[in-house]
Amino acid sequence: MLPQRFKLSRQAKSFLVLSVFIFIFLRSLLFLEQNIRPTVWALAKVKAEALAIQAINTAVLEKVAQQINYQDLIQLTKDKEGRIVFAQVNNIKVNSICAETALEAQAALNQLEKEKLAIPLGQIFDSYIFAHAGPKIPVRLTPVGYINTEIIDQFEDAGINQVRHKIYLQVQAEVRIGIPLLSDVTEIVTTVPIVDAIYPGKVPDTVINLDFSGKT
Repeated sequence: MLPQRFKLSRQAKSFLVLSVFIFIFLRSLLFLEQNIRPTVWALAKVKAEALAIQAINTAVLEKVAQQINYQDLIQLTKDKEGRIVFAQVNNIKVNSICAETALEAQAALNQLEKEKLAIPLGQIFDSYIFAHAGPKIPVRLTPVGYINTEIIDQFEDAGINQVRHKIYLQVQAEVRIGIPLLSDVTEIVTTVPIVDAIYPGKVPDTVINLDFSGKT
């Protein structure tokens, strides 16, 4: 038996047990902080970016692209044989479409901000069984800054002696993604096809060198 002076009082024992419990608890929190939060943040960022891109794409396709014809953007001039000899960008229409796209994309992101996004904690284990298990971690998505839009184009082969001219709307936006105790701003970039046309025969340089520098 220990001498009487080495025996701990009931209060001292309780204090020692409580101290050990607090130490283990804090070490567990530190472990979770260092090993789980980066995974949660990565999942939240991927989900938020995917939802933002989907919202923008849907808004552009449903409210902008359906109203656009190729002839609205490109004015063609043909010779007597019907061959295309000149093409000119309609910069007024381009600017109008870019401005409308920015407004629709902004509205889509603002609407997304009102939705409740969450990630089940079980997803961090990369398991199908536990993917929807555990408490849900809230994810906030807030648009920040100005949305930039521009029209870009691409020429590609479309069969024998034919060239396809594709025109896209590119949208760039900044959104703030946040989870408890962590948030950051990330850039969203998405490209949405809007119209295309087939050029028969050889495409003259005045068509290939189309310039969308009038975009905003």
